[in-house]
Amino acid sequence: MASSLLRTIIRAMLPIINKVHTMVLDIKPLEKNSLICIEVRRHRGCPIKLEDGCEIGPGDPVIKLHFNDAWIAERLRPSSGSGTRGFPRGLFYYFKDGLQLLATEVADGKYGSIVAVYGWTAFHAHARRLGFQVIDLPNTLRIKLARLHIAALMQSHHTPWFKKHITSRKSVKVKAVWLSRAELLRIHGSVS
Repeated sequence: MASSLLRTIIRAMLPIINKVHTMVLDIKPLEKNSLICIEVRRHRGCPIKLEDGCEIGPGDPVIKLHFNDAWIAERLRPSSGSGTRGFPRGLFYYFKDGLQLLATEVADGKYGSIVAVYGWTAFHAHARRLGFQVIDLPNTLRIKLARLHIAALMQSHHTPWFKKHITSRKSVKVKAVWLSRAELLRIHGSVS
């Protein structure tokens, strides 16, 4: 009963939390019809060395990737008179398209001299397929709150993978995914 009440409260507060989060952190969609939102920021964590030799230090300019919740919500709306709705198919390919656009913009100098792009996600296995390096996150209060937020978003969007996952009683495993500027351009940049 208490967990049901908590879920209801979180679900009701989620749009407000997301709106404030987006405004405070200046998170913007990559483009109007993109699955990816970006936050240009300075790295605030410990130094990170990626497998390709890229080193990200505190204060280095990076781009944090976010899912565009408005994009997902739009695709969840029933398009036919059937009233049924489902999680957008082909999410991986939409994200790949977004990374290609981001690589073009980075190559054109739109974001200055960013060192890398990263995100926190429960979809880390899929991120590997896009060239990201997956790194475990420390078990801090900040990460626990991020895990709760990501789980609430996945539940509110009726993510199919999440439904299977919660029946196993395991908590959502959120990991950091990193991609250096050089790898972003190499993997997702345009072929000239």
